[in-house]
Amino acid sequence: MPIPLYENSLTDLGDLLVHASDAEVISWKGRKALRLVDGLAVIPDLEVSDVSVEVQIGADGPAYPGIAFRLSDVMNYELVYAPPHCSGLWDALQYDPIFHGSNSWQLYHGRPYQKEATVPMEEWFRLRVDVKGDQAAFTAGDQRPLVVGRLAHRGKTGLVGIWTFRPAYFCDFRVSRCEKLPESECHDPVEPKGVVSEWFLEGFGTVKCEPSGILNLNRYLHISRQEVRLTRQFEALSDEDLELALGFSDELSLQLDDEVIFTGENTFIGFGNYQERGYAYPEMHSIIQRVTRGTHRLTATLKVTEGFGWGMVLSIQEGRVRFLPARVG
Repeated sequence: MPIPLYENSLTDLGDLLVHASDAEVISWKGRKALRLVDGLAVIPDLEVSDVSVEVQIGADGPAYPGIAFRLSDVMNYELVYAPPHCSGLWDALQYDPIFHGSNSWQLYHGRPYQKEATVPMEEWFRLRVDVKGDQAAFTAGDQRPLVVGRLAHRGKTGLVGIWTFRPAYFCDFRVSRCEKLPESECHDPVEPKGVVSEWFLEGFGTVKCEPSGILNLNRYLHISRQEVRLTRQFEALSDEDLELALGFSDELSLQLDDEVIFTGENTFIGFGNYQERGYAYPEMHSIIQRVTRGTHRLTATLKVTEGFGWGMVLSIQEGRVRFLPARVG
């Protein structure tokens, strides 16, 4: 076992910077532990880079307990959690980077960012993060890890701590050096063919999409922002039918020139299946649109109604077009 850089039983609130609805030290399942509700508990003055972080976690009801790492501040950090009520499902291990105070799991989903795992309810289990460079591995117990090949935040150092939504219990927090990541399969996101990889965001400027082709508006905007207008011009090289594929979260109105060609809503509904989660993913919807040769403008009005990530992905699957620079609306 590596020599620890830091160990904390999490039984003294004076050792922590707490940003949560509630925090108290109690006994749970035979151990003295920190009961945390809806928020963060950060280890102060421990700024680290390539490390392994592990903690014992428990929950006696639905909860999303996890480890926060590479915190630049309490509004921006990397996060992974293991919700026991999702045990056995595809998202029992979830990578969920926090931008400007907002979760973003509706944009970071699928095999690159989620993994099936067995996560027990009403008993202790170990969650571990191994991070090195741009990559990280997340392990629940002794199961195969979820490996993220490219972390969303650009910073290579930061603080570490624990996080939960809904009540959970934590003890035996440990940080050690990470020499290498555990070996496991890594699934990199794939950018769709013909994707619009840059947009002009009114009042802001040019914004770039993630490696998956999804535009993460959380990366650029404060959590208080509720609506945006995005534009991108393109040149059609002939009169023809274009096939547009798109996905989004949470509400979208799409115009081609001055005509509304799509409106829709996509939000969290429940746990029944993948489609009920409100994920934004390519080819949620397909549109066939006739265009004439010349310059055209796509305009997307996007609204956020829930704090799980908002953004969109749009590609032109069929049609001969040339995108013009996204420097102007």
